Amino acid sequence: MLFLAPRASLLETIVLTCCCGSHSVRFMWNVIECHRKSGRCALPASVWQVVVLMSLFIAPLSGFSAEVEGLYEAESQVYSQKRSERATAMVAALAEVLVKVSGQRDAALQKGVAQAIRRPAKFLQQYRYRALSAEQREQAAQKLVEQSGAGGDPQIVFFRFDKTAVDKVLRDNGLPVWGATRPATLAWLAVQSEGNRYLVGNDSKEEVKALLKDEAQRRGLALLLPLMDLEDQRNLGFADVWGGFREPILQASIRYRTESVLVGRMFRTLEGEWQAQWTLLEGQQIESWGSAGVLPAEVIDEGISGAIEVLAARYAPVVGEKTGLLPVTVVDVRTLRDYARVTQYFESLQQVGHVQVARVDADQVTFELDVEGGPEAIAQTIALGNVLQRYQPLASTDDMLISWTQRNTQTYQLLP
Repeated sequence: MLFLAPRASLLETIVLTCCCGSHSVRFMWNVIECHRKSGRCALPASVWQVVVLMSLFIAPLSGFSAEVEGLYEAESQVYSQKRSERATAMVAALAEVLVKVSGQRDAALQKGVAQAIRRPAKFLQQYRYRALSAEQREQAAQKLVEQSGAGGDPQIVFFRFDKTAVDKVLRDNGLPVWGATRPATLAWLAVQSEGNRYLVGNDSKEEVKALLKDEAQRRGLALLLPLMDLEDQRNLGFADVWGGFREPILQASIRYRTESVLVGRMFRTLEGEWQAQWTLLEGQQIESWGSAGVLPAEVIDEGISGAIEVLAARYAPVVGEKTGLLPVTVVDVRTLRDYARVTQYFESLQQVGHVQVARVDADQVTFELDVEGGPEAIAQTIALGNVLQRYQPLASTDDMLISWTQRNTQTYQLLP
């Protein structure tokens, strides 16, 4: 691995750039610009030409931040490919996307939004049909006969909507646009039904697992289910989750490194009703709520929706609040690859419109981010993705380090 020394010459900087990505070229340009403004650099035009030529042959580095996929996509089951049925499904799909992107359960009910989705084709980018499995098709056809007495050809229609148009209608109506970078949530769910007790794991065969994953996808929750391997079984039992004992739950969750933990206990009463109690553990915050319904899907819907509402209130950008240029310092940026990783992460955040370098010194870089939303919400979003963590400087004789970090409202450390 090549390192950029604190006092590296400009020629050394250019040579190091050859070994890294296109973001490294931008970094080198910023270093040169900082040197130029301070009067320490006067590069001949020929050197700049060499740099530009090198950048044409360098591929960008891949990003590291985890993202929720399919925010602007939704699908629905239909019983034919008739235009009228597709139009009805399109309205429902667009409403689902608006709820998913905003994090607000009632987003599609807002007056301006409700009027906009009456013409969903204006937002449509793509649609296509796909077949159900033989078993799914048989079940859907039987359900249709039971409900209406009519036959049909059960299938799935998939929709993808235009991001720009969806974001605009949300912002125009005062609703947040929550980006794809979202806190990962580990779910421990204890289920008791018909004499059986079990914890839902990633490899569980029970219907509850599929319902959890489907609802998380529908609502835009980055859900993780435990492996329930020997380590999980040794660290946490059914009684721990059923009783909501936070200490063993949090201890067993450490290995998954998620930002929040959703704990649930779900059971079926003697009358046949499903009930559940949910608790979301996120940082120092604890939120609890209950749910009930005839079907397990109704109970799980309330559990996932409750978690999304809590997280959206904390992480989704505040509508109409412009922070302006926010100075953010990142320490431990020692190589050009480190710089590329940080820059790409900032650019991937929904709330960040533009990224520019304000200062480069030793292993620290101060960025200026053009952001939307309150500083605390942005700070929480930046800390997601296992790229950066809040930095608390230790006592040091390096006055430059102390004065620099103290002058910035937000300082982070680059994680390995």
